Amino acid sequence: MKALLNKELRLCMHPTVFIYLGLVLMLLIPNYPYLVSCFFVCNAIFFVFQQSRENGDALYTAMLPVSKAQAVRAKCLFVVLFEAVDLVLMAGMCALSIVAMPPHNAGGTDHGLSLLAFALVLFAIFNLIFLPSFYKSGYKAGSAFLKGAIGVWIWIVIAEGMMIASAAAGSVPFFRFLQETVDCFPQTKAAWTVQGILFGAALLLWALGTLLAMHLSVQRYEKVDVQ
Repeated sequence: MKALLNKELRLCMHPTVFIYLGLVLMLLIPNYPYLVSCFFVCNAIFFVFQQSRENGDALYTAMLPVSKAQAVRAKCLFVVLFEAVDLVLMAGMCALSIVAMPPHNAGGTDHGLSLLAFALVLFAIFNLIFLPSFYKSGYKAGSAFLKGAIGVWIWIVIAEGMMIASAAAGSVPFFRFLQETVDCFPQTKAAWTVQGILFGAALLLWALGTLLAMHLSVQRYEKVDVQ
């Protein structure tokens, strides 16, 4: 598996990966829906899969002494690694926001554990839709990405919309709770507790969702005739 992952990093890496990772700097834009930066990470993953297809990576890998299941797991592991790097960078931007950004983001989720939790859910949704859809054929990256993008944007609208609503309707108890504990940089014990639970749940969802996506991808790719 280590050799296959090394192959992914050396032969399948697309230049947009580094460009889109740099777009984590969007988290320093005042009053902006920061989950949008995660969509570009999904876009970079699509370019990796598309480039792999165009370069005949599937046929090349089929000639190696590895199984289809190992090939799929290596590609999925690359996706997980890329998403994890983006999450670490997002955490750094959240830390920097303490001194560099306004205390509240009117355009969506504030910097904090909630933002990272929502990003994890976004990646779980994308992985669950994109990976099994792509490996159903092994080459239809465009249609798989379109399905994944629709799921991602639905989540962005819901998550960021709820946070915007919490600021606009703060007199409503539910939205006041969101504003005081979820849509903020955690400073109180209640906020740390709520956001910690959200982050832990989202991390578990991302892990389980990606494992399920990997399992489904392996099952579907086993039926594909690689030529």
